[in-house]
Amino acid sequence: MTDKEFKKLHRADLIEIIYEYQRREKAMQEEIASLRAQLGERSLKLKDAGSIAEAVIRLNALFETAQKTADDYVEQVRLQCEAAKQAAGGAENAGSRDAERTDSADRSDAEQANAGKADAEPADADSGTAADPAHS
Repeated sequence: MTDKEFKKLHRADLIEIIYEYQRREKAMQEEIASLRAQLGERSLKLKDAGSIAEAVIRLNALFETAQKTADDYVEQVRLQCEAAKQAAGGAENAGSRDAERTDSADRSDAEQANAGKADAEPADADSGTAADPAHS
């Protein structure tokens, strides 16, 4: 409306227009407050989402480090088990070699003893035939 049109209006009409503008202004202020609240909630959600994303990244890094540590530990245990098995195998092999040596030595001693008896028996047999009056 122009100034001339406002001047032609009656006082009641002007009061009604002012009242309508005040009502619109109040509604707009309420809408602005509501939009600001929604914006604040979205900002908070975005901030929380950023915080959550950062926390996930930190936790992921923590879990990766923990997994690497566990893998290293398992590898060390595996290596120690292999070393213990090798040491036990070496001791077992050394023990079996010692047992083989002992068995060989026992066999050699037995063979030598048997050979000694065999050498001694023919001499007794010869002397026994000569000394035996039944054979004369």
